[in-house]
Amino acid sequence: MMKRFLLTLPVLAAAWAAQAAPALPDNEITDTLRSAVVTGTRVAMERDRIPAPVAVVGRETIALSDESSLMPSLMEQVPGLFVTSRGVTGYGVSAGAAGGISLRGFSAGSGRTLVLIDGHPQFQSIYGHAVADEYLADLAERVEVTRGAASVLYGSNAMGGAINIITRRPDFLGNKVSIKLMGGSYGTLRGSATEQYSNGRFSLTANVAHDRTDGHRDNSAFHSTSGMLKAAYDLSSAWRLSGDVNLVKAYSQNPGSVSQPMFEGTADILRLMSWISLENHYERTSGGINFYFNWGRHDINDGYAAGGKPQPYLFHSTDYQGGFNIFQAFRPWTGGTLTGGIDLKLYGGNAFRNPQTEIYADHKHLHEEAVYLLAQQQLGAFTLDAGIRMEHHSLYGVEWIPQAGVSWLVGPNTALKLSASKGFRTPNLRELYMYAVANAELKPERAWSYDFTVSQHWLDGRLNAELSVFYTKGTNIIEVNVVDGKRANRNVGAFENSGVEVSADWQATRQLKFNANYSFLHMGKIYTGAPVHKFYVSGTWTPGRFSANLGLMGVNDLYLSTGENAVKSNYVDLKLRLAYRITDWISIFARGENLLNAKYETMLGFPEPGITVLGGVSINL
Repeated sequence: MMKRFLLTLPVLAAAWAAQAAPALPDNEITDTLRSAVVTGTRVAMERDRIPAPVAVVGRETIALSDESSLMPSLMEQVPGLFVTSRGVTGYGVSAGAAGGISLRGFSAGSGRTLVLIDGHPQFQSIYGHAVADEYLADLAERVEVTRGAASVLYGSNAMGGAINIITRRPDFLGNKVSIKLMGGSYGTLRGSATEQYSNGRFSLTANVAHDRTDGHRDNSAFHSTSGMLKAAYDLSSAWRLSGDVNLVKAYSQNPGSVSQPMFEGTADILRLMSWISLENHYERTSGGINFYFNWGRHDINDGYAAGGKPQPYLFHSTDYQGGFNIFQAFRPWTGGTLTGGIDLKLYGGNAFRNPQTEIYADHKHLHEEAVYLLAQQQLGAFTLDAGIRMEHHSLYGVEWIPQAGVSWLVGPNTALKLSASKGFRTPNLRELYMYAVANAELKPERAWSYDFTVSQHWLDGRLNAELSVFYTKGTNIIEVNVVDGKRANRNVGAFENSGVEVSADWQATRQLKFNANYSFLHMGKIYTGAPVHKFYVSGTWTPGRFSANLGLMGVNDLYLSTGENAVKSNYVDLKLRLAYRITDWISIFARGENLLNAKYETMLGFPEPGITVLGGVSINL
């Protein structure tokens, strides 16, 4: 059935294209499905010419959410992406934590979807999972989400895709200060201040933010404080030196499930991200060298249930990642681009409870090196894409990762795209060395992603749509397996996922625009935290100084547990934001979430809050 569907799609797309309107002139293109230019190939290209499906979420959409975290905006705007939650704000880590990021059924909690900041990997090195409280809305200028394996460019952990957070940089001359203060239900308070400055050659972005809530359940408080400093200096018209430091400190309480409340369950984390980059941009070549270092400290109290006893020790861990990447792209002939790169990564960590008797990871250190080559060639309406990566790991040796794809501009308003790419995941330190099931002989997990995408534009580019059909197959998946009576992590698992993703946007008038997306996921093997159906539709109306945004997200068949008596969640979440610009520099706003007061969970036993209302003021000087 799926094969017949894939064969039918090009015919339908060709008929669809015949009805297209003339192309929108480049100087009138706004930030739509058509206009976004992405850097998933290291070299900026129009979205219609990139074979793999890529979603882009811009600064305007991110700011409109009024959220501290990036994750709610991404979940709404990107088909196939879902993030678990358990409260008003904040996610936490360890047992009972939310912030599980799933892309096409690939979980970032298991390290199968990679999160990056400015192209540098960001995850907890010991457990290999993403830390959702680290990815803040104030940092991002835009987010590019590659759906499908992206390991040729980014290496390990990009089996299901890559979420690349591109940090803010002023695009104006002068100085701008932005302040946002808001508060509301459950003692929730949020505040942030951002300074941006540019004199043409030097630019600076600085941000501080604080977020707190008492939570909607007992023992569910959360608070975080963050700071970011990013600077860039143009050494010449072709060379730029830039650097960034980002620090996040977050404290969260785990209230436990409704049936088994927890006491003293806390997580206190500190995460540091830093990088420095030297880039060059010439007419026929561009590239750069980037050095980065990430560090984290986690202090966890696993708490106790009613009738239990407080933990005698906290769980402590520190982890780090460091390395560099060098890449250079050449345009040696018309329509052709060759990009070569070298990656080096060193990572490790230490984990213990009782420092004398419970040492789980004793200062483990690993390293990996890689070289890759990407080639793109435009042949009229066609763009051919191919790439290969050779990854060498200090434990398991060499892994080869290929990809290939083609895009075809059928007409001025229609594109057809095909891609096939391999992804892989390196076993994390927990799987290799920690607890009774540890196995130091593990090999990488592997997956292949196959995508067919159709994009279409009407009404001079004011109405745009995109349809993607995908199939993924994973092998060598690490699971706990029993051999000769011994339980251990082994490469014995496999899975097959397939699905459909649709996105659309429509600029109906200058004051009214809509966007929508839908995703269907068929899982050969059921996983929690990945809904079968998810849709989101929103409308924004901006008549003069007033603005209104209404958003509706629906989720169906979200598995909260697996097995014979699997529990599923189905819900609809309605949001409304109203704002009024009092002067050119000050605005007031109010927003309501879960306005239908839906009773639902995204994690078993952790009910979401009911109607939540927040309001505040935004100042731009």
